[in-house]
Amino acid sequence: MIIRVRTNIGIWRVTIASPPSSITTQTILDTIAQTRPHVVYESPLSLDPKCSEPIDTSRPLCEQRGVQMRDGLMIYCKVDASTCAENTVGNTKSNNTSTTTSGGDELPSSSANTKCIIDKDGCIKLIHTTDESNPNKADLGFRKGLMPLRDIKKSWTLNEFTQMDDKFNFKIKRQEKSFVGVDGLHLESGAVESFQNYLRRFQFRQQRFGYLYGRFVEEEDETKEDEEEDRSHIRQGWGARMPKNEESKIKKNKKVIVEAIYEPPQEADADAAEGFVILDDDQEENVEQMASLLGLQKVGWIVGQPPRETGFQFSAAEVIMAAELQLECAQGVEETPFVTVRCTVGDEGQVIVEAFQVSLQCMEMVAEEALDIGPNPGFCYVNETFTAIQEGKPSPTVENNFFLTLVPIHGYQSDMFVTQFPFANRPFDDRQQTHDEMKRQLTKSGQAGWTFIDLLSDFALLLYLCKFLDVSQDMPKICESVKDREVLLDDGYKIIISSMAGMDGSY
Repeated sequence: MIIRVRTNIGIWRVTIASPPSSITTQTILDTIAQTRPHVVYESPLSLDPKCSEPIDTSRPLCEQRGVQMRDGLMIYCKVDASTCAENTVGNTKSNNTSTTTSGGDELPSSSANTKCIIDKDGCIKLIHTTDESNPNKADLGFRKGLMPLRDIKKSWTLNEFTQMDDKFNFKIKRQEKSFVGVDGLHLESGAVESFQNYLRRFQFRQQRFGYLYGRFVEEEDETKEDEEEDRSHIRQGWGARMPKNEESKIKKNKKVIVEAIYEPPQEADADAAEGFVILDDDQEENVEQMASLLGLQKVGWIVGQPPRETGFQFSAAEVIMAAELQLECAQGVEETPFVTVRCTVGDEGQVIVEAFQVSLQCMEMVAEEALDIGPNPGFCYVNETFTAIQEGKPSPTVENNFFLTLVPIHGYQSDMFVTQFPFANRPFDDRQQTHDEMKRQLTKSGQAGWTFIDLLSDFALLLYLCKFLDVSQDMPKICESVKDREVLLDDGYKIIISSMAGMDGSY
């Protein structure tokens, strides 16, 4: 499992082999210590960017409030920058001596690219260094953070070297077309209107996101010219990974239909790179199970953004998150119609809703951990282990817009759902999910052509019912009637739901 530790000097990606259920703060600290043996923490590992909520060291990470165990989990801490030098070479067997600090702690013997110094406070610290007297020892690694060539293999041919070096080079090229067909994205009007109305409560100054649930509708008789074609990047030139030839025919989904939006628990945080902190969601399994019962799946995500300057579509953190979600949907670096929707406000107060995808190359770079977040949110920073080649020369950054492809977007009114019940996880909203709200909605039955099942077919209301009815026994029968109106809802469920809402028995 990969855990991201955001510090005041950058993000550390910590790979832990232990089962997620057994990971503790000590596990994370021990893993960090393998490459940064003498890091000094100015604040403990915390769940919030301000480091005001330290993680309880007495319990596993999965039992902490607000923690969702998944690859890419972000935790926070502050460190002393002068103590964070990486010891990537390790100790040599020929020198097993150790050094004792003023506090009595033993330091391992220094390696070829580290040395011990006496800091201004009198403590002995291990720092990264280059041996000026011997330039050959300046950097023994093949690339920063990697082993020296002779540690990998004793002898190399030029072809072998260029093939290995190729794995760390990316020739940046814009992907002109998305993986969504000509019909584009059909976004349910009521759901997106509710989302933007909530953003208006804060004048679009707070960022927020939600998952889009719907369907991928595939094109008929659309196949690749060669189904056995290798999907990996074509290798060209000296160590540059080229995107696939755009002339190759790609099987696309004709359109993406969004039926509903679900906003997981989150907290707006201007200090977080994404603009929000994702909290633990005890309804996550219910959401996925109910979506499956309704014939829906996660087809994208929507993010509410504050007003930005012209041309600034997504921050680096948003681009990386979009790539991670596309990777999750595609289960690897593969074409996927998973979409990213931005909702913001223009200079004249008009709401702007646009749909995008990130390129296949962006997905691969994120999968390889080649992209980082830096001080300028308009650019993705290239990890020092990798090289991005733009206009024939290496570049330490890549403009975010290079990774974006535009997806056509259309308004759509769902035939399956209504959007009237209050959404979950919306603090400070005028309306909250209660039985009274359920009664207000269901009492419209028999008026203006509404039926009981029509009013019950509300994604937010069905999720609310999951808290009180059995998701495995009761909800499948209710969802079957929602999907197919010719399947009548059992009167027993009507009585139970009406009773919960405090109705007088008419439905």
